[in-house]
Amino acid sequence: MMDFLYYNLRVAVLIAVFYMFYRLLLSRDSFHQLNRLVLLGTALASFVLPLCVITIHHTEVLSSLPTVETAVVGGGGASVVPSTPWWHITLPIVYWSGVFFTLLYTILSISKVCILIGRCEKHRQADGSVIAVADGEVSPFSWMHFIVVPRSDYAHPDSAILMHEREHIRRHHSWDVLLVDVLSSFQWFNPAIWMLRSDLRAIHEYEADAAVLSSGVEARQYQYLLVRKAMAAAGYSVVNGFNHSTLKQRITMMNTHKQNRYSWLKAMYVLPIVAVSLCATAKTVTDYKVADSTAPSVSQPAAVQRSASTNVPVASVEDIVEQEVAQKDSTKLKDLLVVVDGKEIPYSSLEGLDPSSISAISVYKDKAHTAQYGKKGVNGVIVVTTKKAASVEGEERSGFEVVEEMPRFNGGPTAMMQYLSQNVHYPLVAQECHVQGRVIVSFIVKSDGSIADPKVVNNGTKSVAVETNPASGEKKETAVDVAENQKKEAEAKEALAQEALRVVSSMPAWTPGKQKGKPVNVKYTIPISFRLTSPSK
Repeated sequence: MMDFLYYNLRVAVLIAVFYMFYRLLLSRDSFHQLNRLVLLGTALASFVLPLCVITIHHTEVLSSLPTVETAVVGGGGASVVPSTPWWHITLPIVYWSGVFFTLLYTILSISKVCILIGRCEKHRQADGSVIAVADGEVSPFSWMHFIVVPRSDYAHPDSAILMHEREHIRRHHSWDVLLVDVLSSFQWFNPAIWMLRSDLRAIHEYEADAAVLSSGVEARQYQYLLVRKAMAAAGYSVVNGFNHSTLKQRITMMNTHKQNRYSWLKAMYVLPIVAVSLCATAKTVTDYKVADSTAPSVSQPAAVQRSASTNVPVASVEDIVEQEVAQKDSTKLKDLLVVVDGKEIPYSSLEGLDPSSISAISVYKDKAHTAQYGKKGVNGVIVVTTKKAASVEGEERSGFEVVEEMPRFNGGPTAMMQYLSQNVHYPLVAQECHVQGRVIVSFIVKSDGSIADPKVVNNGTKSVAVETNPASGEKKETAVDVAENQKKEAEAKEALAQEALRVVSSMPAWTPGKQKGKPVNVKYTIPISFRLTSPSK
């Protein structure tokens, strides 16, 4: 909820800035259609721009694997539940109350107009508008495609009035009013939106007045008509009518000479404001990579006949193959199937392989191995594994240390810390022995997101790094007491380690890491801190 209020605050600032520049640069110009588009466009843009976040990726090289640490508090310390500030509760109530009442006012106003039109005598016109004749005194106004006039005006129609209201309908001014009223409901606390709303309604009148005058109606006669009709008030906030409050501005605008045709360029002020807004909401996402990570050791397959570390550097790949085949039988070399890193190649292509890039060479003649290759492998199969492929295979099997997309706990690091804090239980034996410290757990996030092979590590060893708080006492400890305390302390350390393993093993599935777009096994490390808030006595 507070995030939505912060968003609304940013919207309010944008509306105020846009409107301030409009008042300074455009409000006195006679480009009414342009001004209308600017007011509507900036009002909508103010609600959209805070949602447009430009993300800039920055890569940072780390010297070690990423870790997340959480603390588990025990030892009789009271748990502290963070209290919610009073304004986190009050502000949403006040805000939504304002939204409710402003929307309610708009709905009631629309309802009053609809009820009035429903009671009127209606006359459909050729242009699609409908003249609604009302009994009693009412100032002429338009709403959607209806023109409401008193019966006296219908009996003695004035073409200027009808032309004025038809212009409102033709330009769909009612939809503008409805849109801005809804936006004003969500920004009811912002004076700028109410001033924008008032100026937009004035522009509606300017456009309608300009249409009447362009039809040939004499300006002074039309102005007298406006003064006479403005004395009656429609009383509906959502309609377009003869408004007394804007009458002076309308007459002034009628007498204003046309602006220079290049004055519209002043509307370009919106572009730097949009640019500044996008820059203000832009964020930088840091992608972490580990530098100079050592590739895990690779286990060579049991069927390897020659190792690259011994024989390959001093002979060509083809020579080694000829040696192996000669030791077994006299099969023709060209009849053997050659497979390099899982891909079949012609025997002649072996000459192009660099011996120093080979990890292992295997020659298979038994049916168990050649059957998987079908008829191609009936005479035997030469399997060549390069060092690069062996390294990748070993990483896929034992888990990558760094990948392009690291695995992620659903909800992010904050959600993981919260999960661990809520699910780790401080072992009682550790509390009694006043043992505290940090347990580092390494595990593999598998390609399906599950957790596998959790292990307790500490700087590469299997021991648990903890800090002990030996109990103090007035009685001098004997050798038996010391031995007993050491035994209990060892049990406490083991209990902490087992608890850390338990909670890590019970974690829900993660979003798996990806290498080249493919989910893979990835190693991950989490330090879990156990801390005593107060020693028991």
